[in-house]
Amino acid sequence: MTVREAEELRREVQDAFGRRPYPGDHAIARRRPGCAGDEAEEVWQRYRGKDWREMVAAGRQRNLRDDLGFLTYEGFVYYLPAFLELCLDSEHRFDLDGSLASFLWSFPEEVSSRLEPREKRAVVRVLEFLAAEFDKRGYVRNDARAALDHYWAYFTDQELGR
Repeated sequence: MTVREAEELRREVQDAFGRRPYPGDHAIARRRPGCAGDEAEEVWQRYRGKDWREMVAAGRQRNLRDDLGFLTYEGFVYYLPAFLELCLDSEHRFDLDGSLASFLWSFPEEVSSRLEPREKRAVVRVLEFLAAEFDKRGYVRNDARAALDHYWAYFTDQELGR
């Protein structure tokens, strides 16, 4: 993928998710309030009150891959555009892409049921990009391709507004 194509895909992600409302502090992470040192509590603190666009910058400073499992589905979907953008960033792609593809493969209905058609289209397009990248790298396990083949590619062009 060229730099221009990556930028176009990044804009598609930003446009698709641009109006998604913040779900509220209570809906971000699976946490146990008052448990200092608890990873879920740390994830909640890291994301609480943050716009997803802020997490793009945070993801360039810190690998967010381990945070995915501590987010609620609502939190994950709200921050999904940040994760998608980071996967398009060649400098940070290898930090998050496999974990994100695996999460989208493992919990497709929990995620897709919370997405609008244009958001689903952006997810599919990034998964297509990642599947091609994994193939180029010679990955034996291509979770992006698995996510597409087992769920995400079944969205019809009409459902995705193509």
